[in-house]
Amino acid sequence: MRALLASLLCITALPAGAADGAALFSTHCTACHQPGGVGVPGLAPPLAGTLGERLKIAGRGYLPRVVTHGMTGPITVNGQRYTGAMPPFGAQMDDEALAAVLNYVVTGFNGDSLPEGHQPFSAAELAEARAEKLAPHEVRKLRDGVRKGSGS
Repeated sequence: MRALLASLLCITALPAGAADGAALFSTHCTACHQPGGVGVPGLAPPLAGTLGERLKIAGRGYLPRVVTHGMTGPITVNGQRYTGAMPPFGAQMDDEALAAVLNYVVTGFNGDSLPEGHQPFSAAELAEARAEKLAPHEVRKLRDGVRKGSGS
């Protein structure tokens, strides 16, 4: 119940054309992931200091699919187990806004651990992820680098 309530708090309408990643994160993500992306033990995993390594394992296509389709299933981050659900934001935010949030989180909270040559996420990458029909449990499988038919 607590995870569901937190997920619902994370979903709100977004003004058209907004693309300020820091402001969007503050408005739409901090209820679950907290300011600075530190997370809430057992509820929402930390984003800070964890996503650079995850990009190296899961590939570049993973995070765009998490934000567009959501994710369900158990994960472990920094030794802590999480069993909540990440809600999809594909209906609440356009591709430009989602790219802005990802770029803010990835570079702002994980800049020192990004894969070599990392480039910012583009709205086109988010549109590609959005077009792919995935269930949240299928996105979870991408976390460990398991992907059918693609090198993403």
